[in-house]
Amino acid sequence: MFAKLAEYLTQQLENENVISSDKRDLYRYGFQYGMILTLNFITSILIGVVFGKVLESIILLATYIPLRSYAGGHHSSSSEKCYIVSSLIMIIWMCLLKFQILSTSCCVIMLISGLIVCIILAPVEDKNKPLDNDEIQIYRKKSYIVLVIEICLWILLSFIQHSVLKLIPLMVFTEAITLIIGKIKNIKMSRSIKM
Repeated sequence: MFAKLAEYLTQQLENENVISSDKRDLYRYGFQYGMILTLNFITSILIGVVFGKVLESIILLATYIPLRSYAGGHHSSSSEKCYIVSSLIMIIWMCLLKFQILSTSCCVIMLISGLIVCIILAPVEDKNKPLDNDEIQIYRKKSYIVLVIEICLWILLSFIQHSVLKLIPLMVFTEAITLIIGKIKNIKMSRSIKM
């Protein structure tokens, strides 16, 4: 769906001589990625509205997107699957918050274990976005910076607003899971190539 619409928009720009054919792939990717992000953002906010947790959904997105961008991890094979998985993750997050399933000690354990995994594994590349050695170093450093900022934010928010205390541990732990899944996927893929 997104790929076809992105292709159509790119073709229209090319037909109107707004872009040159050598920039076609870049524009198509930009349109597709922008549509996915916009739809994911709107859906996440709507899920927050349904659960009565709009502020929490915004904070989760604002903290998850930067870490995910630099740390990487598992990526779905299509934009539609990505949308479904992202929506399910937001629903799980909202259920955990709404029904107060997580204790403070559980959140601290999630935060510490998530941090350890992120520090050890980040960044985890994807076959669609391979990284060279320089990019790995840059993304690792940026992942660490984002983590430090988010931990400082978590500490600050824990003194100001107790209800958001669970958000950053939940998000860091989720990113750690995607890193582990992505790493396992990469190992399996490299083994199948060697065979």
